[in-house]
Amino acid sequence: MNNARRIFLKATSAAGTLALFWARRGFSHDRVNTPAQAAGPFYPIPEIEKQEFFDVDLTRKSVDSSVADGEIIAIVGNVITHSESPIANTVVEVWQACATGRYNHPQDKNTQPLDPNFQYWGRMMTGENGEFRFKTILPGKYPGRTPHIHFRIVAKNRPELITQLYFSQNEEFNRKDTIYMALNVAQRDGVTTGLEKKPIDPMKPAGESIQTGHFTIVLGSLRDLKSTPPM
Repeated sequence: MNNARRIFLKATSAAGTLALFWARRGFSHDRVNTPAQAAGPFYPIPEIEKQEFFDVDLTRKSVDSSVADGEIIAIVGNVITHSESPIANTVVEVWQACATGRYNHPQDKNTQPLDPNFQYWGRMMTGENGEFRFKTILPGKYPGRTPHIHFRIVAKNRPELITQLYFSQNEEFNRKDTIYMALNVAQRDGVTTGLEKKPIDPMKPAGESIQTGHFTIVLGSLRDLKSTPPM
Protein backbone atom coordinates (compact mmCIF):
# COMPACT_ATOMS: atom_id res chain seq x y z
CA MET A 1 0.00 0.00 0.00
CA ASN A 2 1.54 3.34 -0.97
CA ASN A 3 2.14 6.00 1.66
CA ALA A 4 -0.59 8.45 0.60
CA ARG A 5 -3.27 5.75 0.59
CA ARG A 6 -2.10 4.42 3.96
CA ILE A 7 -2.17 7.90 5.53
CA PHE A 8 -5.68 8.50 4.22
CA LEU A 9 -7.01 5.22 5.63
CA LYS A 10 -5.35 5.76 9.02
CA ALA A 11 -6.87 9.23 9.21
CA THR A 12 -10.44 7.89 9.08
CA SER A 13 -10.78 7.29 12.81
CA ALA A 14 -9.38 10.67 13.82
CA ALA A 15 -11.49 12.41 11.20
CA GLY A 16 -14.58 10.67 12.52
CA THR A 17 -14.08 12.15 15.96
CA LEU A 18 -13.84 15.64 14.50
CA ALA A 19 -16.78 15.01 12.19
CA LEU A 20 -18.97 14.08 15.14
CA PHE A 21 -17.97 17.34 16.81
CA TRP A 22 -18.92 19.29 13.66
CA ALA A 23 -22.22 17.43 13.48
CA ARG A 24 -23.07 18.25 17.08
CA ARG A 25 -21.99 21.84 16.75
CA GLY A 26 -24.30 22.32 13.79
CA PHE A 27 -27.23 20.33 15.19
CA SER A 28 -30.51 22.09 15.92
CA HIS A 29 -33.88 20.76 16.97
CA ASP A 30 -35.49 21.89 13.70
CA ARG A 31 -32.97 19.96 11.62
CA VAL A 32 -34.71 17.67 9.15
CA ASN A 33 -33.94 14.06 8.37
CA THR A 34 -31.75 13.51 5.34
CA PRO A 35 -34.21 13.29 2.44
CA ALA A 36 -34.62 10.14 0.38
CA GLN A 37 -33.92 10.39 -3.34
CA ALA A 38 -34.19 7.89 -6.16
CA ALA A 39 -31.31 5.47 -6.67
CA GLY A 40 -31.30 6.23 -10.39
CA PRO A 41 -30.62 3.71 -13.14
CA PHE A 42 -26.89 3.27 -12.49
CA TYR A 43 -26.67 1.49 -9.14
CA PRO A 44 -23.67 -0.83 -9.68
CA ILE A 45 -25.21 -4.29 -9.28
CA PRO A 46 -23.53 -6.79 -9.16
CA GLU A 47 -20.14 -5.07 -9.05
CA ILE A 48 -20.62 -3.36 -5.70
CA GLU A 49 -21.30 -6.74 -4.09
CA LYS A 50 -17.68 -7.62 -4.86
CA GLN A 51 -16.41 -4.48 -3.12
CA GLU A 52 -14.66 -5.22 0.12
CA PHE A 53 -15.44 -3.07 3.15
CA PHE A 54 -13.00 -0.30 3.98
CA ASP A 55 -11.70 0.22 0.45
CA VAL A 56 -12.52 3.90 0.68
CA ASP A 57 -10.14 5.27 -1.94
CA LEU A 58 -12.03 5.56 -5.24
CA THR A 59 -9.24 7.52 -6.93
CA ARG A 60 -7.51 4.31 -8.05
CA LYS A 61 -8.49 0.68 -8.48
CA SER A 62 -5.42 -0.68 -6.72
CA VAL A 63 -2.23 0.53 -5.10
CA ASP A 64 -0.44 -0.20 -8.38
CA SER A 65 -2.84 1.62 -10.73
CA SER A 66 -2.60 5.20 -11.90
CA VAL A 67 -4.65 7.91 -10.24
CA ALA A 68 -8.01 8.80 -11.79
CA ASP A 69 -8.52 12.03 -13.70
CA GLY A 70 -10.23 14.95 -12.01
CA GLU A 71 -10.02 17.01 -8.84
CA ILE A 72 -9.34 14.76 -5.86
CA ILE A 73 -11.59 15.38 -2.86
CA ALA A 74 -12.52 13.73 0.42
CA ILE A 75 -15.97 13.39 1.96
CA VAL A 76 -16.07 12.98 5.73
CA GLY A 77 -19.23 12.64 7.78
CA ASN A 78 -21.36 10.79 10.29
CA VAL A 79 -24.56 8.79 10.33
CA ILE A 80 -26.66 9.90 13.30
CA THR A 81 -30.21 9.69 14.64
CA HIS A 82 -32.52 12.67 14.91
CA SER A 83 -31.58 12.81 18.60
CA GLU A 84 -27.94 13.15 17.53
CA SER A 85 -26.83 9.67 18.62
CA PRO A 86 -24.19 8.13 16.31
CA ILE A 87 -25.14 4.96 14.45
CA ALA A 88 -22.14 2.61 14.36
CA ASN A 89 -21.63 -0.46 12.14
CA THR A 90 -23.75 0.99 9.37
CA VAL A 91 -23.11 0.20 5.71
CA VAL A 92 -22.44 3.29 3.58
CA GLU A 93 -22.32 2.76 -0.16
CA VAL A 94 -21.40 5.43 -2.70
CA TRP A 95 -21.42 5.52 -6.48
CA GLN A 96 -20.89 8.34 -8.96
CA ALA A 97 -19.77 9.47 -12.39
CA CYS A 98 -16.11 9.98 -13.26
CA ALA A 99 -14.66 13.35 -14.21
CA THR A 100 -16.19 13.18 -17.72
CA GLY A 101 -19.69 12.72 -16.27
CA ARG A 102 -20.05 9.07 -17.27
CA TYR A 103 -21.05 6.14 -15.04
CA ASN A 104 -19.44 2.73 -15.37
CA HIS A 105 -22.76 1.05 -16.09
CA PRO A 106 -24.08 -0.67 -19.24
CA GLN A 107 -27.26 1.47 -19.23
CA ASP A 108 -25.33 4.74 -19.39
CA LYS A 109 -25.43 5.84 -23.03
CA ASN A 110 -23.22 8.87 -22.38
CA THR A 111 -20.59 8.99 -25.14
CA GLN A 112 -17.92 10.54 -22.92
CA PRO A 113 -14.97 8.22 -22.19
CA LEU A 114 -14.76 6.03 -19.10
CA ASP A 115 -11.82 6.47 -16.75
CA PRO A 116 -9.95 3.13 -16.52
CA ASN A 117 -8.36 4.15 -13.22
CA PHE A 118 -11.47 5.34 -11.36
CA GLN A 119 -13.22 2.91 -9.00
CA TYR A 120 -16.73 4.47 -9.49
CA TRP A 121 -18.20 2.97 -6.29
CA GLY A 122 -17.25 2.06 -2.76
CA ARG A 123 -18.62 0.44 0.37
CA MET A 124 -17.61 1.12 3.97
CA MET A 125 -18.78 0.66 7.55
CA THR A 126 -19.27 3.51 10.01
CA GLY A 127 -17.11 3.56 13.13
CA GLU A 128 -18.16 3.87 16.76
CA ASN A 129 -19.02 7.56 16.29
CA GLY A 130 -21.00 6.79 13.14
CA GLU A 131 -18.15 8.20 11.11
CA PHE A 132 -17.28 7.52 7.51
CA ARG A 133 -14.68 8.97 5.18
CA PHE A 134 -13.74 8.29 1.59
CA LYS A 135 -11.49 9.73 -1.08
CA THR A 136 -12.80 10.31 -4.58
CA ILE A 137 -12.85 12.87 -7.38
CA LEU A 138 -15.30 15.69 -7.92
CA PRO A 139 -17.91 14.06 -10.19
CA GLY A 140 -18.36 15.38 -13.67
CA LYS A 141 -21.65 16.78 -14.93
CA TYR A 142 -23.89 14.02 -16.23
CA PRO A 143 -26.21 15.26 -19.04
CA GLY A 144 -29.34 16.78 -17.51
CA ARG A 145 -28.04 16.63 -13.93
CA THR A 146 -25.86 18.67 -11.63
CA PRO A 147 -22.73 16.91 -10.26
CA HIS A 148 -23.65 14.62 -7.37
CA ILE A 149 -22.68 11.49 -5.44
CA HIS A 150 -25.20 8.73 -4.65
CA PHE A 151 -25.38 7.27 -1.13
CA ARG A 152 -27.08 4.13 0.19
CA ILE A 153 -27.26 3.76 3.98
CA VAL A 154 -28.12 0.41 5.57
CA ALA A 155 -28.42 0.54 9.36
CA LYS A 156 -29.53 -2.29 11.62
CA ASN A 157 -33.25 -2.27 12.47
CA ARG A 158 -33.86 0.78 10.29
CA PRO A 159 -35.21 1.18 6.76
CA GLU A 160 -32.45 1.84 4.24
CA LEU A 161 -31.95 5.35 2.97
CA ILE A 162 -30.89 6.29 -0.54
CA THR A 163 -29.94 9.91 -1.08
CA GLN A 164 -27.57 12.16 -3.04
CA LEU A 165 -24.88 14.67 -2.06
CA TYR A 166 -24.43 17.93 -3.97
CA PHE A 167 -21.78 20.67 -4.00
CA SER A 168 -22.32 24.33 -3.19
CA GLN A 169 -19.73 25.38 -5.76
CA ASN A 170 -22.12 24.12 -8.46
CA GLU A 171 -24.96 26.42 -7.44
CA GLU A 172 -25.74 27.43 -11.02
CA PHE A 173 -26.16 23.80 -12.08
CA ASN A 174 -27.93 22.90 -8.82
CA ARG A 175 -30.61 25.50 -9.45
CA LYS A 176 -31.36 23.95 -12.84
CA ASP A 177 -31.53 20.38 -11.51
CA THR A 178 -35.17 19.33 -11.08
CA ILE A 179 -34.34 16.52 -8.61
CA TYR A 180 -32.35 18.89 -6.40
CA MET A 181 -34.91 21.69 -6.62
CA ALA A 182 -37.76 19.31 -5.71
CA LEU A 183 -36.37 19.34 -2.17
CA ASN A 184 -37.34 22.11 0.22
CA VAL A 185 -34.76 24.63 1.42
CA ALA A 186 -33.91 22.79 4.64
CA GLN A 187 -33.54 19.48 2.80
CA ARG A 188 -31.29 21.05 0.15
CA ASP A 189 -29.10 22.53 2.87
CA GLY A 190 -28.75 19.07 4.42
CA VAL A 191 -27.51 17.41 1.23
CA THR A 192 -25.24 20.21 -0.02
CA THR A 193 -21.63 20.49 1.03
CA GLY A 194 -18.91 23.04 0.43
CA LEU A 195 -15.33 21.98 -0.19
CA GLU A 196 -12.57 23.34 2.02
CA LYS A 197 -8.88 22.51 2.12
CA LYS A 198 -8.26 20.32 5.20
CA PRO A 199 -5.44 18.04 6.34
CA ILE A 200 -5.67 14.41 5.21
CA ASP A 201 -4.66 13.47 8.76
CA PRO A 202 -6.63 15.76 11.14
CA MET A 203 -4.11 15.03 13.89
CA LYS A 204 -1.34 16.57 11.77
CA PRO A 205 -2.60 20.01 10.67
CA ALA A 206 0.71 20.81 8.98
CA GLY A 207 0.57 17.67 6.81
CA GLU A 208 -0.80 17.07 3.32
CA SER A 209 -4.18 18.69 2.66
CA ILE A 210 -7.09 17.85 0.39
CA GLN A 211 -10.34 19.55 -0.60
CA THR A 212 -12.86 18.13 1.88
CA GLY A 213 -16.63 18.21 2.19
CA HIS A 214 -18.68 17.26 5.24
CA PHE A 215 -21.95 15.29 5.12
CA THR A 216 -24.01 14.49 8.21
CA ILE A 217 -26.65 11.86 7.41
CA VAL A 218 -29.62 12.05 9.76
CA LEU A 219 -31.76 8.91 9.79
CA GLY A 220 -35.43 9.01 10.71
CA SER A 221 -37.39 7.09 13.29
CA LEU A 222 -37.32 3.32 13.44
CA ARG A 223 -41.01 3.54 12.55
CA ASP A 224 -40.33 5.60 9.43
CA LEU A 225 -40.75 2.77 6.92
CA LYS A 226 -41.14 5.17 3.98
CA SER A 227 -37.73 6.80 4.24
CA THR A 228 -36.69 5.54 0.83
CA PRO A 229 -38.66 4.87 -2.35
CA PRO A 230 -38.46 1.32 -3.77
CA MET A 231 -35.50 0.64 -6.04
